[in-house]
Amino acid sequence: MHSTIQNKFIKGKLSEFIVKQVKGGKTRFLTFTAFALGLMFIGMFIFSRLHTINDAASVRLASAFTFFSRGDQKKGFALINETISHFSKTPAAYQARLIKADILTVMHKYDEALKILTKILDNGTPDIIKPLASSRIIYVYDSQKNYFDAIIASKEFINKYPDHFLTGDIHLNLAEYYILTGSKDNAASVFTDVLVKFPATYEAETAQNRLNQLK
Repeated sequence: MHSTIQNKFIKGKLSEFIVKQVKGGKTRFLTFTAFALGLMFIGMFIFSRLHTINDAASVRLASAFTFFSRGDQKKGFALINETISHFSKTPAAYQARLIKADILTVMHKYDEALKILTKILDNGTPDIIKPLASSRIIYVYDSQKNYFDAIIASKEFINKYPDHFLTGDIHLNLAEYYILTGSKDNAASVFTDVLVKFPATYEAETAQNRLNQLK
């Protein structure tokens, strides 16, 4: 019960933080198919449900977002760094690293975010955390408007995690990145692939609409 209350508190603080970012115009909250910062936070929630973290770590993370929501980045980062330091290679520490990367991305500190996320891909445990880091790498490139690297990262994600809950959205974004780089034929091919792999889904409906627009 205690951990459930803490999880709800963390989610509430995360929601407050996201709303503040949207209203402040500090980041594009949605990309082409709602694959962006908000969805990445959802990925963090799924991770926390599957791997219960230490209560002390939960309190630190909740407190960190309280400070971030108040604009106190110094104290927020201090608590996140404490979690990483005190829990080392535990799931809690890797979850804190994901959060830190998210905040750095919002702050346009892309190189720092990518450094953290790359290390998670190499050493993160358990394995469930790695696709969450991989999806964030795509978002960092998207935020930089570095669509060529976003294409590469998207294809790597799709190849490694074909059954992940983010894969459908990443397919759609991959197609949009192709459009932005002038490769409409490749985009059409990806949209068609979505129709085959994700029939009767929102992703398939979106892909069909975009295919019609490309004609």
